[in-house]
Amino acid sequence: GDGSYSFDNLVPGDYSVQFVLPGGFEYTDLNEGGDEALDSDADPAMNGMTETVTLESGENNDDLDAGLYRPASLGDFVFEDTDGDGIQDAGEPGIPNVTVNLKNEAGVVIGMTTTDGNGFYEFPNLEPGVYSVQFVLPGGYEYTDLNEGGDEALDSDADPAMNGMTETVTLESGDNNDDLDAGLYRPASLGDFVWQDTDGDGVQDAGEPGIENVTVNLLDADGNQIATTTTDGNGFYEFTNLAPDTYRVEFVTPAGLTPSPADQGGDDATDSDALAGGVTAPIVLESGENDPTIDAGFYQTASLGDF
Repeated sequence: GDGSYSFDNLVPGDYSVQFVLPGGFEYTDLNEGGDEALDSDADPAMNGMTETVTLESGENNDDLDAGLYRPASLGDFVFEDTDGDGIQDAGEPGIPNVTVNLKNEAGVVIGMTTTDGNGFYEFPNLEPGVYSVQFVLPGGYEYTDLNEGGDEALDSDADPAMNGMTETVTLESGDNNDDLDAGLYRPASLGDFVWQDTDGDGVQDAGEPGIENVTVNLLDADGNQIATTTTDGNGFYEFTNLAPDTYRVEFVTPAGLTPSPADQGGDDATDSDALAGGVTAPIVLESGENDPTIDAGFYQTASLGDF
């Protein structure tokens, strides 16, 4: 019951032992560590045979041991983090054909696979040991945030600062670690137009020109400025390479102009989105999304009268 064995009452002579591999096990490495009392003597290349030993009269050799292990494995999922929160949410799809490298404790690549049609991958039949995984970034994607949400089964383990490497994991005999996941997203963008609303109705009408050199600030969900730009010679602007998230845009009113009324006309593509203080309502961008409807109109005040 404790794994011990013995062959008794042997005639002095030359002997060897063969350990027959049980189902679900593999032979461990041969003659490791330099201590015959503690190493494994079953040679994997000889179907578990030991070297030949010579027994003399009355001798007891209790150093013929065999180490076996159950293969381990690790995996499992590369997902598109559509909202950029670093967590696998319901409905977020897997990404197929992502290259995944398996590395040993020294950081040497010892295996490679690609995710299947549903975004899953696996490295099976591993010896117990220390491993890490590297997710190779596909074209058009970026790594999402690392270790968000506190649940190893749902977070992303690909470190953007380490080119998609995970931390090392230690697998013991028979272990299956299916928590090594990666979240990726496609950069998003928003824009696009600041115009002179000549009739002041808050709607982009045919022939109304763009306004150049208007300062446009990108704000995060808390109102902190994270980027700035100015409109080009035709009144267009754009913020690109954005992570999926919630943003606002701030339009700085040009000297001598007044903001047009917001949300007029019922068409987001042609209205003015600048609310009080020139700041828009929150804009939620998902992975790969481009929102070109964030516009602002300004007009010159008119006057009338005489004497």
